[in-house]
Amino acid sequence: MVSRVTLLVLLLTLLCIQSQGTGRYLELETATSAAGDDPSAIFEPQIGDFLSSYSAVYQAGNGPFFGGGGRFDIYGHPNVTGHEVVTTAVWIVGERDDRTLDAIQAGWHASDVTGCYNTACEGFVKSDTAPISPGDVLPISTPDEIHELMIWIEKDDKGGDWWLYASTESTTSGKVGYWPKSLFSKLAQNATVVNYGGFVQVKKGSVSPPMGSGHFPNDTAAFFSNVEYVDEFGRKIAGNLPSVVTNKNCYDVGNMGDATFFYGGPGGCVN
Repeated sequence: MVSRVTLLVLLLTLLCIQSQGTGRYLELETATSAAGDDPSAIFEPQIGDFLSSYSAVYQAGNGPFFGGGGRFDIYGHPNVTGHEVVTTAVWIVGERDDRTLDAIQAGWHASDVTGCYNTACEGFVKSDTAPISPGDVLPISTPDEIHELMIWIEKDDKGGDWWLYASTESTTSGKVGYWPKSLFSKLAQNATVVNYGGFVQVKKGSVSPPMGSGHFPNDTAAFFSNVEYVDEFGRKIAGNLPSVVTNKNCYDVGNMGDATFFYGGPGGCVN
């Protein structure tokens, strides 16, 4: 199967599942879900009891936060099938007092079965001058040539909408579009968590797929750089953050230095 990378928009609350074919996408997601005691709810709030998920991220917690983003390389996963999902993204999360959450994310995504991505779901409002758009094919990194994606999400201090900015090495950074303030409860005010890194999903009892480039953190692993968040004073902060890793036997993150870290792994977990 030929692997593709494109830009997606997903509104999880609609649960309008449709097949898109295995691909790499610039992924946009909005979600409202009960987080409960399951930390994976931040990454895929409605994965269901028949799926297992794994994450390897750095996390800015205990907001308020008003934006965040970074730069990361893009990889194809042509063997991803069924309910398997491989994602690298920035997650902006608003956790409410009742343990439910609002969440938006942007990054690249490989999956054979996806939610209602791109503009098939209501919610995300695309800019007419977007440098890259939902559904655009993105280039794949190889050992000889690295292709990167820059993602920045920030809350507008006037209207309160969450704006997405994105670029690749062949496009200039610009506004892709925005998630209206009216979509959210907690995120209408601010975010409480910002995550940076990788996520995979697989049907329970099946072997989990690779994350990132498929290598544990080292010089050949996938990387995340220019990791920053916006604090309550509007300052862009680049700092060392705590990590959250579901299963270090299959995935991990390297040490963060100069707002950069390696992450990923070969997979192989069974739950």
